[in-house]
Amino acid sequence: MGLQGVFARVRGRGFVVGVLLVGLLAGCSSGAPVVEPSLPVVSQAPSPVPSPSPTGPVKPERPADMERTDEVGAAAAAVYFLELYPYVKGTADLEEWQVISFPEGCEFCTNLADSATEIARAEQTFMGGEVVAQASKVYPLDTLYGAFPLDVKVDQAKLSIVAKDGTVVSAEPATSVVLRVVVAHDGTAWRLMDVGEGNAS
Repeated sequence: MGLQGVFARVRGRGFVVGVLLVGLLAGCSSGAPVVEPSLPVVSQAPSPVPSPSPTGPVKPERPADMERTDEVGAAAAAVYFLELYPYVKGTADLEEWQVISFPEGCEFCTNLADSATEIARAEQTFMGGEVVAQASKVYPLDTLYGAFPLDVKVDQAKLSIVAKDGTVVSAEPATSVVLRVVVAHDGTAWRLMDVGEGNAS
């Protein structure tokens, strides 16, 4: 599963939203000192125990600016939502994703949830695909929807989906795209309305 283009249209004050985003990504040792007979016993400091390395995608940290309800908060939310993509895809952890998804009409939200569930059900592994996102433009608040449209530059690392037996089901090279992200604050938190093709200029 690679580059996906699934488009939805929100009718109203002229903005079109949709979906365009490519489908991340352990032990310790110790030994007791050997004491030779009739020799002085020398205490030996134990070897440091290494921390286990992550075995899957790491959930991004939620930015403090998401507490704001203005353009700054909108930009922080849009970036965070996109950077959640590989985590959700790689873990099928939908708890937060379902909370942030706009309850009606967010095809991007539904597509990601369905795709992550399908990968997990097939016992496949989503590898790579790390996302670095940066809001390049925040448009004025659309008062009809109470939403901020934004253009967000997204750099995504190469990715692959691997079957249980190690077979590569699909693979994609690294990509860079500009996406139109629409977020709205419902009075409690930011919600993702949808994602589509952005303005690269």
